[in-house]
Amino acid sequence: MAVNHNVPYFSQEDNEIEPWRTCGSTSTAMCLKYFQVADLGPWPQYEDDVKKRFDRLGIDHGSPDGIKRLLEGLGLRDNLTFKGSLSDITRSLDSGEICILHGYWTRWGHILVIRGYNNNGDFFVNDPTGEWFYAGYRKNSRFSPDNKGENKLYSRKLISSGGNAFSLREALDFYDTWNSSKIESTATMSLHRVSR
Repeated sequence: MAVNHNVPYFSQEDNEIEPWRTCGSTSTAMCLKYFQVADLGPWPQYEDDVKKRFDRLGIDHGSPDGIKRLLEGLGLRDNLTFKGSLSDITRSLDSGEICILHGYWTRWGHILVIRGYNNNGDFFVNDPTGEWFYAGYRKNSRFSPDNKGENKLYSRKLISSGGNAFSLREALDFYDTWNSSKIESTATMSLHRVSR
């Protein structure tokens, strides 16, 4: 079985407000827009309005608890776990939830949206920075909406190694060395399972 929810894509790279560090607010914005939460302010881009809402409320847009607080404050449910596994992601997507995952695909940490999976179990993601490669990112443009990170297929290995790591170095080590059993069984991911 496969599923791929039609989650709208936003790039963080063209944000007016702090594009270098708004993966959390941009991922949150994708979920809010998917669940049809109305515009939150006057900014031309929805994701900038979401970032300003985080700021006005004094909420950390990069922390799991901060994202949960904002989502729930706007009427959504966020079933947050700090012991997430790949099977948790698949079950959530099957039940109509959209996932936001914290992990280390960059040196400082990163946050992305998981919107579905294919028949092989690999995941469709909306990555607000662009498309991840082992050697680094192919980033979205700052000046034009090229959406390199929209609906990208990331392997189970990539999601598990980045999502279960506590640094980029550790994530790359996991990616290089983990066998399929370790990929499937490790469950230390900070995972939001978002629904209406």
